[in-house]
Amino acid sequence: MAFTTLISHWHFDPILVVFIAAVVSIYWSVSRFRRIRSNWLFACAMSVFLIMTCSPVHYLGMHYYFSVYMICHVSILLICGPLLVMSIPRRPYQFWENRLNKISAKLAARPWLCWLAGVSIMWFWHIPAIFDSGMTAMHGRFTVLTFLHPATMLAAGFVFAWPLFSRFSTRELHPLTGVLYLFTACVSCSLLGLLITFAPPGTYHHYMQMTGMDGRPWNISWQEDQQAAGLIMWVPCCFLYLSGCIYLLLRWFSEKPLNDQKRSNSIKPTIP
Repeated sequence: MAFTTLISHWHFDPILVVFIAAVVSIYWSVSRFRRIRSNWLFACAMSVFLIMTCSPVHYLGMHYYFSVYMICHVSILLICGPLLVMSIPRRPYQFWENRLNKISAKLAARPWLCWLAGVSIMWFWHIPAIFDSGMTAMHGRFTVLTFLHPATMLAAGFVFAWPLFSRFSTRELHPLTGVLYLFTACVSCSLLGLLITFAPPGTYHHYMQMTGMDGRPWNISWQEDQQAAGLIMWVPCCFLYLSGCIYLLLRWFSEKPLNDQKRSNSIKPTIP
């Protein structure tokens, strides 16, 4: 396939477009686009999501290369999800503030559910039988899975990031607890990446059902493609988790002197 042919493969599935429009509408209702920084974070999240679901990158990952699919998967789960959480303003409109506070309280009381959502969806979509059957069902036509696959990843990424990066949560995770939260997710992600990297070639045989090597851009073999997919799941994902750990530690170290100062002021004796 020539590059000029590949670059023309933009597609906009109806239900996916409706889903994106619904997310934009909800964000407008929450913030009314009145916070410039939040708007940029939201715009970045939706831009990445649009590229990973409607552009030639998505087409290449769906039809030719497991490694490109993995880039789409990681970007939606670990980039779009956290950006959406950080784009929510501290003081949304009253209609949403009460509801988001209730949701935040429930999630903060059960952070293990948020962790499980982010990790389990990653493992679920990479079970070989589920992956192959889902990709075969989506190949060449629009199905419910075409919408369900990216939507569940975005939702799981949003829930996973909520205890860590929510701007108005009343019960945030302690930064050191957040580091443990991300570290254990990184271990799980690394294990999955290792299994994919060293799995027998053809474990994910969806791509082997496509046309021969003459029809595959850049003529990368199936074995190399699968190994690259596993390495993408293994190394860049851990880098994203590590970046989150560094962010939490920097935030903790920056807040600690202020907390110590407040504590010392509160116990300072008064002079009669």
